[in-house]
Amino acid sequence: MRHVLGYVTALCLLVLVVCQSIIIPTFFMPFFRHQYASLERAEHIGISDEELMYVTVELLDYMRGRRDDLDGIRAKVGGVEQEFFSERDKIHMIDVRVLYDRLFMVRNVALFSFIGLILVMAITKSPIAYLLARCSREVMAGFLLISAIVAGIIAFDFDNAFEVFHLIFFDNDYWILFPPRDRLVMMVPQQFFVNISIFIGSLMAAVPVIIIIAATVYLRREADRPGFGGGF
Repeated sequence: MRHVLGYVTALCLLVLVVCQSIIIPTFFMPFFRHQYASLERAEHIGISDEELMYVTVELLDYMRGRRDDLDGIRAKVGGVEQEFFSERDKIHMIDVRVLYDRLFMVRNVALFSFIGLILVMAITKSPIAYLLARCSREVMAGFLLISAIVAGIIAFDFDNAFEVFHLIFFDNDYWILFPPRDRLVMMVPQQFFVNISIFIGSLMAAVPVIIIIAATVYLRREADRPGFGGGF
């Protein structure tokens, strides 16, 4: 029973890592500033850097549920003040917001489940640190192996992977945007998604590696401790 408890807790931790590895880059403003500068987005759209960051903040606030819609977001484009997002942009972002609402929900469920399982371990007097270290190390190692295969497939043909992703998660074609009418795709072109995918993938790899190293160090110290019996 203890090993089942340990593996389920480790899986909850993995879900937390995956969710946060997506959430953090998505709402990390320095990343957007750097990408906009390197990809020359403001010049390409015909907008000032300040106004581009303004519409970005409003867009991300919408994705986090801090505003009801994308209506009324205006900016000077080509010297003319106008509604920034097209109707197609807005419809697509409704679908994107639903995905992030679900992502936040999954993260929260995983967090509370993780805390609840730790409490169960404490109540049943299970060896919490040992169980979590041993099970997390195995779960994270398996995840890294699967992730390496998936990352290889994506890197081999990002264009196709990008299209498959949208076909899986969206049941319409509003994700197909057309510049200059739909400025959302001008803000975040495909190269932006390549770069943010690298950011997300780096976090998804780095955190499990850190967990594996920490777990290994702990387990080795425990194994050297007098009277250590091992096992569950």
